[in-house]
Amino acid sequence: MIKLTCSVTDSGNPQANFKWSKDGMDKGHTNQGYYTISAAKPVFIKILSNQTVTAEIQNDLNVLCSIRGRPAPDVIWQYKGGQLPDVVTVISESDVINNKLITVNRRLIWSTDSTLDQRRTTSGLYTCIGRVADRETKQSININVQYPPELNIRVTPSGDLIQGSNVTVTCIVDSRPEPSSIIWTNITDPDLPYLGYSHKNNTHCILTLFDINILDSGTYQCQADNGVRGSPVNINKIITVYGPARWYMIDPEDYNNGVSIGDITNFKVWVIARPLPRQDQWYWKFSPSNSSNVMTTDPGHVHLTVSDDMAVLSITNVTISHYGNYYIWTNNQYGGWNEDELMFILKPQGPPSKPVNFHVIDVTAVSIRVQWIRGFNGGLDQTFIIRYTDVVSGVVKEKSGIEDRVVGSGQMITDDITDGIEPETEYQLQIFADNSQGQVVGNVVSTVTPGL
Repeated sequence: MIKLTCSVTDSGNPQANFKWSKDGMDKGHTNQGYYTISAAKPVFIKILSNQTVTAEIQNDLNVLCSIRGRPAPDVIWQYKGGQLPDVVTVISESDVINNKLITVNRRLIWSTDSTLDQRRTTSGLYTCIGRVADRETKQSININVQYPPELNIRVTPSGDLIQGSNVTVTCIVDSRPEPSSIIWTNITDPDLPYLGYSHKNNTHCILTLFDINILDSGTYQCQADNGVRGSPVNINKIITVYGPARWYMIDPEDYNNGVSIGDITNFKVWVIARPLPRQDQWYWKFSPSNSSNVMTTDPGHVHLTVSDDMAVLSITNVTISHYGNYYIWTNNQYGGWNEDELMFILKPQGPPSKPVNFHVIDVTAVSIRVQWIRGFNGGLDQTFIIRYTDVVSGVVKEKSGIEDRVVGSGQMITDDITDGIEPETEYQLQIFADNSQGQVVGNVVSTVTPGL
């Protein structure tokens, strides 16, 4: 008796049935001949190294399925039990024959024309299937497609944001894996504090601004990071807050301008407003410093000009009638400030004007009485000086510190000179007006004192 034994190192998957034959036929009654053994069903061996694969949309997708069999199996890939997404394609690699088994390789890659956005939706269960005749084998693998954050911003309430309201700015994040950080930054002025807070979860970061004002306007940035190539990702949102006009800076800072007659002066106001007031939304009025300063409309010398956030009230060729109080105000469709809130003072400042009509009204042997019409004091305290000279001897004397006193409602001043006045002497007299800004000279008169 002769016994033939065949050892099989791999019976396949599913397991094959084996069959002996002699001379290509079933064993007969004659034992002599050529014996062979073969698998009665196809042999499959599948190779998928991992059960889960991670792929980033900006990197290559590379998942290989190798199935061995005899004859060469048909190998296909499926996605969730159906056809593959358009953004994923299969490439065939060379078959490998080893020990009469044929290895068929099919590799999953991104389609060459696929976009990053298209790849984001391709996570899920992929199955590699091998078939020979009526036999098949399969194995599934989960492909986890990762992508950096995609950000969107939603502002509540919608429409114009009005000063005084509360605003919620939501940063909505779509990413895989979920972001490890989501932060808000005011990039217009990172050091500017805002009355708000931020709250985040895995997919949202909510910035709330309380009682907003125009200064809260600016560019706000949401940044999210999940560690995937291409992150962190930023998105900017311009927040525009509308509100009434408010002045925040003026020139001069003390609200006062001292100006000489004939000079030019400016009052400047800077505002915060959105929208900025137009030229025709700026106003001014004048209140005289005394009843004699009656200035009606003066288009030739008073001009209000507007440039962006600044208004300038200019007064040229200043006269006495321009001295007084100037009120400037403005508004937009959301409001402004009251007309009496911001007041500038234009006051005189300069050397005095020349006294006029200096003359002698009475003379005795030991005194001379003079009179003159005061000039404008330049906006400062002024005094008068009378210089008198003995024409014969040349001796010069002065009476100084004469107060700027006005009797009644007129502008006439009277004063007596007695120091050193001699009888029967000719004198020449001249008047001066003086203040801290300078001195001016008046006219000269002559007189002769009588005898005793």
